[in-house]
Amino acid sequence: MRKLILSLLISFSFFKTSFGQELVMIKDTINKFQIGVPVGWKYFGPQVNSVAFQAIRQKVDENDKPRENFNINIMHHKETDLNEEYKNFIGAISKREGFRIIDQKDKLINDRKYKYLIETHKNIKSQEDMTDCIVFTDNNGEILQLTMVTISENFDKYSLLFDRIAESLKY
Repeated sequence: MRKLILSLLISFSFFKTSFGQELVMIKDTINKFQIGVPVGWKYFGPQVNSVAFQAIRQKVDENDKPRENFNINIMHHKETDLNEEYKNFIGAISKREGFRIIDQKDKLINDRKYKYLIETHKNIKSQEDMTDCIVFTDNNGEILQLTMVTISENFDKYSLLFDRIAESLKY
């Protein structure tokens, strides 16, 4: 029995290490979503009208400059067609300086259909190249948009974590 328990503990620690940073599940009962936040990140509830949730990576030391964050926007629209809303969304963000689509596809996350987009653009304030991973869906006129962002040079380092965050989303 002790060998079985020891074996399970070793398996668990390997599982946790092989997939990177551990996520803590946060549930928003008002907006009816649940999402994983990396341990050590600071998170907030509503900041402005459409931003329902935001999480920001914290400094690991004095030389660290965290640029990684994600937010969930909930928007209310009369349009309930996901493809039409997504097309309107792409039209709006394509006006950003340096905008370029890297990847886009449909993705099933926890039995819900999402539009999945990776795009790059210049940050309007810092002029840094940014890369966003965005998942986008609708639910009876409520649009949920999860945007995960970092500077472009860090995207490869954080893309697997962003995928894990997206796959933890339940809406």
